[in-house]
Amino acid sequence: MELYDLCRRVGEELERRHAGDPMGLVMAKGELARQTGFLAGLVARSDPDDPEKIKQLRKAAAGIGIYV
Repeated sequence: MELYDLCRRVGEELERRHAGDPMGLVMAKGELARQTGFLAGLVARSDPDDPEKIKQLRKAAAGIGIYV
């Protein structure tokens, strides 16, 4: 459930940063997906933790100033 929690936290931070800017939010989520290789918003609570995905998400998030 670590992967799900990280995805949720990153998603919430992106939404906070891009409040009132839906296009900016879409672009930020797209860039995150490009860097990680998956859509963080589609990770479900039931998805298994994948150490490589967790690593990629942390790295991509840190690249845009989100430390999880």
